[in-house]
Amino acid sequence: MSDQKSSKQWILPLLIIPLLLLLFTAYLVLNYANGRPIFSLPFSSEEVADQQVTSTKNADVEQRLKLANAEIKKLRTKTTDQADIIQAKEQEVVRLIAERDRLKKTPATPAVAADETTTKKKTANVTDVYAEMPPKDAANILNELSPTEVVPIIQKIDAEQQAAIMAKMDPKKAAALTQLLAVE
Repeated sequence: MSDQKSSKQWILPLLIIPLLLLLFTAYLVLNYANGRPIFSLPFSSEEVADQQVTSTKNADVEQRLKLANAEIKKLRTKTTDQADIIQAKEQEVVRLIAERDRLKKTPATPAVAADETTTKKKTANVTDVYAEMPPKDAANILNELSPTEVVPIIQKIDAEQQAAIMAKMDPKKAAALTQLLAVE
């Protein structure tokens, strides 16, 4: 029995020692495969360096974030200013439109009425001149003017004189003049 007991005592260490060596070898291989030192401590200098790099990156990100926030605030202020300018311009446009409408509704001032009277007198004087001219001479002069310029002049001359002048005018000009006289 003692023989049997002693053989059982040897089996246990013979199995446990190779198993421990196998586990230790696997630990070494896995550390080497992952790029870690073979015997690494939980808080090695690499981890401290990694933490310093991470904190530096975080500080850099925080700095960039602060700059971005400052730029956003600046752009918001700028858009607010531009919105105020646009609103002021819109109010000015509304004011100018109201002023334009008010000016359209006001009657002509005496100065404008006097200008119209002066123009009518000048046209009347020119009309009298053409009415006194021989039809051939009046036709030669009126041929040089556009039909729209001739209408106010010839409109005030009597029908016989008109007929005599238009008979002496260029046929195309006389036709255009006739169309304008028929409209008015």
